[in-house]
Amino acid sequence: MEIKIPYRGAYLEVDVPLPKENIRVLKSKDPSPTKDVEEIVRIALAKPIGKNRLSEMVRSGDKVALMFDDWTRPTPVSKIVPIVLEELKNGGIRDEDIVLVCGNGMHAPDYMAEERLIQKLGKAVFCKYKVVSHNAYDHEELKFIGVTESLGTPLFINKYVAESDVKVSIGRIAPHGDVGYSGGSKMIMPGVASIWTIIHNHSGSIPHSGILGNSLRKDIDECGRMAGLDFIVNVVHNSDEEVVQAFAGDPFEAHYRGVEFGDKEVWGSKIAETAEIVITSPGLKKDGFFLSSMKCLGVAVRCLKDGGTIIVVASCMGGWSEEVYLESGWRVTKDLLEYGYPELLRLLTSRVWHEPHRQFQALVYYAQHIVKTCIDKHVVLVGSKGFSKEDAQKINMNFEESIDDALRGAIKKYGPKAKIIVVPNSFTLPLKRFLRAK
Repeated sequence: MEIKIPYRGAYLEVDVPLPKENIRVLKSKDPSPTKDVEEIVRIALAKPIGKNRLSEMVRSGDKVALMFDDWTRPTPVSKIVPIVLEELKNGGIRDEDIVLVCGNGMHAPDYMAEERLIQKLGKAVFCKYKVVSHNAYDHEELKFIGVTESLGTPLFINKYVAESDVKVSIGRIAPHGDVGYSGGSKMIMPGVASIWTIIHNHSGSIPHSGILGNSLRKDIDECGRMAGLDFIVNVVHNSDEEVVQAFAGDPFEAHYRGVEFGDKEVWGSKIAETAEIVITSPGLKKDGFFLSSMKCLGVAVRCLKDGGTIIVVASCMGGWSEEVYLESGWRVTKDLLEYGYPELLRLLTSRVWHEPHRQFQALVYYAQHIVKTCIDKHVVLVGSKGFSKEDAQKINMNFEESIDDALRGAIKKYGPKAKIIVVPNSFTLPLKRFLRAK
């Protein structure tokens, strides 16, 4: 059977020497938008889930904190925020009683300075309202809320958010390797939380599936409740980062509905059984760098039988990581390859990566999603031009020049009855069952 795998901006055509019934290529629905963003958001705000309309929740004189995500997320905030502001105005809220807070999490706030804030919000909104770029490292700008029961996380959040009467969040829902899905209370933790709050929560980070029974997600949702998050406006994107649906209302009910929709209608692909061999790729034109390409590992693991093999097809032409990260001083350079997994865990648990620009998240991702997977599973990197065989061997990753060689070895190992699942991009999410909202 012939399959197509994205590679270097085109497709590799691969002849797999197994019967068609042994091979399954996963696809998600990945729909195109049927309405523009503004209409989608207006419809969601008109019929919120689990809450009254935002205009009915607020009262004249209330202080409102309107949080939004930063430049690392594709949420079209400039199209959404004017509609939310209009809803607040209809509820009697004055412009001077609104503060817009950019939820940078542990990203350094100077990357969301005036120029990027204007890009994110639109110039008219930026000039009219008080806008704050959250700084997780400035303890004078934080307020203590309490300690979670879930993980014992000390919750410090942005003081403007803490001191507001009404807390509203604009963000997106998407699959997330650690907490199941982004969105909902993630705007509180890590969005507007302190560096120590974030590190405490993230230190125990291991790849999780879904949000049910997920200890990190439970802790984050507890943070949202403790902080008093009142209302969310979360959007769902397709693989081209176009908004296809929005969910507004209760931070937990609306979030669950968004996840349910995404699983069923956007990124989800049901699998009845796992396979001995999983072939995966980051996606078309998304295999330029090693670190970002390895996001597909988390997708592949969901389809893999115990003792199976993951074949990752990625050119890594740009090398280790994107220039935007290296130029901005984030220390996610290749020196991490010199650390063994126990040493990486020591770095995580000792919390030494806490200063601005020393990206703790990058360490978590590298250690727990890449290195741990390569230790626990048999992973073969195919076709890499910018990440060498010697580099791969340092993290227990196997290396082949061609997919034919990798497939030949895997089929020889598992025999002619082996099952193969192909996941051609890291957007598609293999699921044994779709989440059903309560």
